[in-house]
Amino acid sequence: MNLARTLSVLWVILFVATFSTVAQAPAKVKFKPEVEEFIGQMVQKHRFDEAELRQVFGQLKLNDGVVKSVAAPATSKPWFEFRNIFVTPTRISGGVEFWRQNEALLKRARETYGVPEEVIVAIVGVETIYGRRMGTYRVLDALYTLSFEMTERSTFFRGEFEQFLLMARDNGLEPGSIKGSFAGAMGMPQFIPTSYRKYAVDFDGDGKVNLWDGTADTIGSVANYLKQFGWTAGQDTVVPARINGPEYKDVLDAGLKPNQTLQQMQVKGVEATEDLAADTQVGLFSLDVVQGQEFWLALNNFYVITRYNRSKNYAMAVHQLSHAILRERDLQAPASAANP
Repeated sequence: MNLARTLSVLWVILFVATFSTVAQAPAKVKFKPEVEEFIGQMVQKHRFDEAELRQVFGQLKLNDGVVKSVAAPATSKPWFEFRNIFVTPTRISGGVEFWRQNEALLKRARETYGVPEEVIVAIVGVETIYGRRMGTYRVLDALYTLSFEMTERSTFFRGEFEQFLLMARDNGLEPGSIKGSFAGAMGMPQFIPTSYRKYAVDFDGDGKVNLWDGTADTIGSVANYLKQFGWTAGQDTVVPARINGPEYKDVLDAGLKPNQTLQQMQVKGVEATEDLAADTQVGLFSLDVVQGQEFWLALNNFYVITRYNRSKNYAMAVHQLSHAILRERDLQAPASAANP
């Protein structure tokens, strides 16, 4: 075989081998532009491995359960229905028991952050019935659906997706194994990823933050969260209001953040049914009851609870459950003392 023919044959072999290799190599999957942008951001900004992220996103798709839950959240129910779900004998008795089992931790949280034991307990009770119901959705699926398959608040949830991946990496967690709510809230206190990274604390001092089965970290983190948003020690959350005339409508539901003094409210025909200083900052809101409406004055601590969940129903459920737990605990105290 002459040299020219030999070179020709070798070129053909090389071409076929190269073509075969290219043909067998898996093509790089292209996602929708928003996902491609997000992956690029995570790689460039946070040094994530692109191939690993593409593998993750290749397994994600819209979750119908998330879509349905977003369309009909429990907080949208009228107050009299919402209350019957969250202020119940099960949550009251469970709260008393949770307090009994964690009395020293709750006392230390109150002394550290100024938040009463019953409020911390009530939040854990409303959120997950003291860790019994922490959510069945894969957080990856929930956040993907909210970030890239739905338009409402997608920017917000992409931020939560970013924080979730960072949280998982920081804590050595497998992202696909983490379960939570349809909105991506996690653990006993149902912290969203941003809250987890910003407000969760290592309250038991073991060098890590665990909100799934770490009761100490849960208690400390709830108290720290409320403190960071301005909880005022020794102040109540709400006071029943009495309405006179039609002018109260000018200030009704004008925002749950206290925005006027009680004296200014009185000019609009709004009175407190309990003693409050005239210069106390308050907000007026209503709740749906079977007979119509009832009216309440929101104090600063009520607004702080709504930073946990921006719903007046939620904040009122925490308020009423906390008082019910405290009453039941006080009722049981004499029996406990008699039978040590």
